[in-house]
Order: sequence, then C-alpha cells, then structure tokens
Amino acid sequence: MKELIFKKTKKRSFRDPAAYIKDGRIYLFFTLVENLDDGQYFFVAKSESTDFENWSEPVILTEKNRYKNYSSPGSIVEYKDEYYLCVQSYPRRKGEIYGNENSRIYIMKSRDLKTWDKPLLLRVKGNIKKSMTGRMIDPFILDDGDKFICFFKQNGVSFSFSEDMRHWRFIGNAPCGENVCTIKEHDEYFIFNSPENGINILSTKDLKNFEDRGTFYLEQNRKPWACDRITAGFVLDISSLNMPYKYAMFYHGDDEKDCLFGASLAVTFGNELTKWK
Repeated sequence: MKELIFKKTKKRSFRDPAAYIKDGRIYLFFTLVENLDDGQYFFVAKSESTDFENWSEPVILTEKNRYKNYSSPGSIVEYKDEYYLCVQSYPRRKGEIYGNENSRIYIMKSRDLKTWDKPLLLRVKGNIKKSMTGRMIDPFILDDGDKFICFFKQNGVSFSFSEDMRHWRFIGNAPCGENVCTIKEHDEYFIFNSPENGINILSTKDLKNFEDRGTFYLEQNRKPWACDRITAGFVLDISSLNMPYKYAMFYHGDDEKDCLFGASLAVTFGNELTKWK
C-alpha cells in the first residue's frame, strides 16, 4: 500500500492528522496550510477513503481568519448522537512564526461527520476566564468509558476529565512532547507524542507514573519529503476493517525548504502499539 496520502506543494501543506472510522469509511481530518497572496493561513480540512489508497479532495471546514487559524484536529469522539472534533486556534496576528499566547483549544460538533458547527471554546480548566487559562494547543480527547480525558500541550502534556463533554476538571500535567494521541489497551494508556524529531511512546496506568517505550523514525532517511522531521503520529484501531493489520498510524513529514510549515501526510500500519516500521 502506498504511504503518501497528500504531498505538499508550494501553495499547500498537510499536517496534524486525526482519523475516525464509521461504517467502513475512513474520515481523515488534518491541518491544511495555504500560502495565499495575502499570507499564510491554517484551516481544518477533511478527506475520506474506503481503502487507504484513494482519498477524496480536501474539503475545508473552517474560516479564513489568521486571528484564529483553526488547525491541529486531535480526535473525534461520539457522544449522545453527535460527533465531537477537538481543534486548536493558532493566531499569528502580528506575523509571529508560531501561534501566540492567545492559542486555545476548541470543539466542533457534527451529526454526520460531514457538516460541522463553528468551533466553541473548550473550557478544560473549568469556568475561568479565557485570558487566565494560558496558551494551549494540540488537543486530543479519549473516550475512557465512564469519562472523557482531554490531553493538550501545556507544560508538557496536561489533562482534564469530563463526564459530559461540557464540564471539565483539570487534573495535572507531565513531561511529554507535542501532538499527543492516546490509545488505551489492557488498562494501560499508550501516549504517542512528538519530541524534536520522531514519534515517542509513553505508557502509564494512572497518568502519574510514566514509562518511556522508545522513539521511532519510520525509515526517515528514505523519505525526502520528511527530511526535516517525522511527527504528529495518530494511531487508529482498524480491526473492524478487513485488513491484515490492527492499527494504522497517520503522521506528517516536514520538508520546509520551499515554505514554512511545509509538510506531507502519510500512513503506515502495524499490529503492535510499540512496534512500527
């Protein structure tokens, strides 16, 4: 199977994948970076596939607004007949290289995985003023059975709990890279995260004590489109599909020689969470 999904061009880059399976169809969400005449903009976009080989043309889901720059979709969870997609804002109002101190995390809702409401602020630190929550990016929400856990980048990885996707209780944080994706298997959380380069795995049973399970690079030296960085791994359980693998891992490879935030989207497969080629 081919690895590349969307290859970057001088005008478009593809980053931060998140995926969901419904009725045999794969819904892939990602950051679409567009280099336009009046500057660079970030969007949340979507593509679909039934075979991991053929992907529909990207559809943009969010507004053109550099004061918001909605991006970095983290995960999709289903709750009370609605789908929830968590995203970040990444404002670069004054030409900053990276999202400024007003970067926050949001939720988008849908009933059909196609049409999405406008993003709403996700109050993962409770009902306190938005200005008091601090810079936070790269959200990921895990359905943990009796509760939801939101992981996000702030002081390493921070996490909050909720039982209804509305009221959140901040729990704490731990040293970790960015773009967290968490899979729970046999009462253990496997936290995929991105250090300076590569994809790292931490494991924990209590979100207090963590074990480093190693960092892998997916044969980066054979991928000119990922020469700067392999990052943003998102792991999807695909055991419901008729495939010889249990997991698919989407990720992006940075190659910024033509433009800032230049990246391509790709996918690889495996049967164990801690072993990837």
